[in-house]
Amino acid sequence: MREFNVEGPCYPDLHYMVRREALIQQGLTKVNKGKYFTIFAPRQAGKTTYFLELLREIERKAGANLLPLWVTIEGLRNSGADFMKFFKIKLLDRTRNAEIKKIIEDGKMVEMRDLALLMREIYKQTQKRMALVIDEFDALPDDRISETMHLFRSLYHERDVHSLHSLMLVGVRNLSGVVLDHASPFNIADELAVPYFVKAEVEDLIGQYEQESGQKFQKKVIAKIYENTLGQPGLVNALCRELVERFCQDRSKPVDMAGFQTLMDYFLRLRIDKNISNIVSKAKQHKDFMLKVLFDEAKIGFTIDDERIKFLQVNGVVEDAGGFVDVPIPLYKKRLINAFQPLINGETVYYTSPSERFDEFYKAGGLDIDKIIRHYIAYVQRRGFRAFDVENLKESACHYSFDAYLNFFVERLGGKTFMEVPTGRGRLDTIILYQDKAYIIEIKRWTDAFYYQQGKRQLAAYAKSETLSEGYYVVFSSQHGENDTLFEQDEFEGVKIHTYVVRTNFERPSELSNNKTKI
Repeated sequence: MREFNVEGPCYPDLHYMVRREALIQQGLTKVNKGKYFTIFAPRQAGKTTYFLELLREIERKAGANLLPLWVTIEGLRNSGADFMKFFKIKLLDRTRNAEIKKIIEDGKMVEMRDLALLMREIYKQTQKRMALVIDEFDALPDDRISETMHLFRSLYHERDVHSLHSLMLVGVRNLSGVVLDHASPFNIADELAVPYFVKAEVEDLIGQYEQESGQKFQKKVIAKIYENTLGQPGLVNALCRELVERFCQDRSKPVDMAGFQTLMDYFLRLRIDKNISNIVSKAKQHKDFMLKVLFDEAKIGFTIDDERIKFLQVNGVVEDAGGFVDVPIPLYKKRLINAFQPLINGETVYYTSPSERFDEFYKAGGLDIDKIIRHYIAYVQRRGFRAFDVENLKESACHYSFDAYLNFFVERLGGKTFMEVPTGRGRLDTIILYQDKAYIIEIKRWTDAFYYQQGKRQLAAYAKSETLSEGYYVVFSSQHGENDTLFEQDEFEGVKIHTYVVRTNFERPSELSNNKTKI
């Protein structure tokens, strides 16, 4: 039986895979026209799987008239003066035509410009054309990028006298920046992006497993896999693989939401994943900026001229979402929120008093969420600014304060909490599961009345999608006074929304000191 693949390219006889016919045809059209173009997508988006399928299609349709060949720059970035020696070895390893292999073997490859002479010699001796893929091109040593781009420009304009009919440069980002800096032959609009799976493709992938194994995925699980990954192929495969091999191994039973919730906890707290770890590491280099991206409802315009945005985008942390900076993949966003959360919270000793009993936070058949939230508000008013680590956590201090408190209480009451990050800036939802009941709480910072009211409707729509009849809306505000409305109840399309405004306009230690001095 095949398997969900998370290591390297997919092969149809070994792995469940989605064949992207329309995308293959796009690439084939460019190759047939002799284009030199770029193929780009973030890591684990299926680039290698795609271009290998494309090369197989070229071989099938073009036959001996056009020879497909690919090499990778991976591992050569720090090879220094030996770069061309190792590049030649990789060419030889990937060349199957004996005549061409002999020409490469005998040819001199000391400088990058020797590649142009080699292509001329191949065409002179064999009259054969080639379609060459260079994978991990953006890992090319910096001092070789300019030389290489000028070389390709020269080759592009002299395609009638050498073998390099079509060239594809593959990388994790759009190479427009390199193109503009180094006078590329490529029209920067002539690129091929490898998109994430659409929902139907995720369903197709899982359907292949269901057909071979006999084990079904609940529809809600499939929806949640797509919702949390946005169809990122590597993540889709990783979630599916862990579900069937670790958390839902009994094939006589369906892959259900209980298994999925356990899987998400594992991914957010325990799983060591190279790509996720890289994203967390890069995000931490601009922590203050990322806290704004994750928690501030005000949109940040996307511009590559901002060095922070450029760095984070190049490393796959943020993307341009309609002109604004965002972390579009919910699973990445959740992991980043977890990563920035303090491991030690010294405030837990102040949550309750020695005389309090936890029995009061239960009600018939479940938890009394209203009482838990009101208890938190009382704690905040009692502790004041000390409840929030604003110095270290900036915009996220309120979110982390409430999240730590909620985890503390729910764990002791016998429930579990799960983070959700639905569409919309500044939104952070917590799902509480207790026995057979579920509760949803949305946490936000006050921006203005428009976003405040919009948040209620968003929460109602989300609660309805989860088949819940009510939701809880917690809004932190430094604008509200004690005489303003701090609690409301509304109903939207049959969903009751309980709103709580938590005041955060407390005097700081320096302000208290100044006031004492004035007295």
